[in-house]
Amino acid sequence: MFSFSASSGKEEEKERAMSLFHGMGKHSHHGGHVHVHRPGHTEAKTTSVFVVSFLVLAATSAFQGSIAVFSGSVSLLSDAFHNVADGLTGLPLWLAFSLAAKRPSLRYPYGYGKFEDLAGIFIVGLIFFSAGVSLVRSGEKFFHPQVFHHPGWVTLASLTGFLANEAVAFLRIRAGRKTGSISLVADGQHARVDGFTSLTVLVGVAGSVTGHPLWDPVVGIVLGISVLWIALRMMRDVGLHLSDGIEPETLEIIRKAASDSCAIRAVSRLRARWTGHSISCDFCLVLDDAMSFQDGRREGRLAEERVRKVLPFAGDVLVVIVPESEAAASPP
Repeated sequence: MFSFSASSGKEEEKERAMSLFHGMGKHSHHGGHVHVHRPGHTEAKTTSVFVVSFLVLAATSAFQGSIAVFSGSVSLLSDAFHNVADGLTGLPLWLAFSLAAKRPSLRYPYGYGKFEDLAGIFIVGLIFFSAGVSLVRSGEKFFHPQVFHHPGWVTLASLTGFLANEAVAFLRIRAGRKTGSISLVADGQHARVDGFTSLTVLVGVAGSVTGHPLWDPVVGIVLGISVLWIALRMMRDVGLHLSDGIEPETLEIIRKAASDSCAIRAVSRLRARWTGHSISCDFCLVLDDAMSFQDGRREGRLAEERVRKVLPFAGDVLVVIVPESEAAASPP
């Protein structure tokens, strides 16, 4: 049984070993060439996007919240809390990208990816709190309805929320496509949906103008529930990552990609886990006993390339080559 580093030549093998220890995500390609994604370059781009997005959403929330206070619109207040929640959900990813540049240490030999999930616990608590405040205020207005004041300002705040979310969506999607970050693209698409959610505040404005004060708290309750839904989904994801859980379909994707060669008898001892926003995995490739050492290395290198191709969040990929006779004598 032997493991290998998927590159060719002694110098490349040495470079790859050092890059794995220092947290540099390296992808192998055919022909023995190695393409290195330097974390400092990616981190600079993603950090600037997270900072700008957070500042835009924070300023928008402050503007909406101030208007909600003097106008009495609970739907606008709920939308302000919604935007706060969206801004805060980006903080764990920002933290993860910031820590990604740090080298693993003797105390943290696997790096600092788990700090992203620890930060997520705090963020989930804040989102639950904001959802609770929104639902309580909307419930009070539902049972004691009153027409809010300054509908023109509330309309302006609603449109501001839409434009701010659209700007954040544009920044995150563009940066995600440039850096190859699926998570940034997904966050951008989520912000785009939230922009249209901000426009629902106009329903409360219409109700206030036409003498239907219940429309405003109803919209506030709907937005409060949407914030609560964000918190529940994030709590599920954080809990899965902290407990070293992995989606079963992800394991199946890795298994199919790794075994996609007629020379491979089986893929065994497959394990994977989330480490921050990346997935680390290891598995054994069972090969024919007659296969040479060099051919085994080549099959292992190609298997890693296939896994990285289908797994956008791949971090460390460890491939262990096992002769078929040894695999039969070992437990699965």
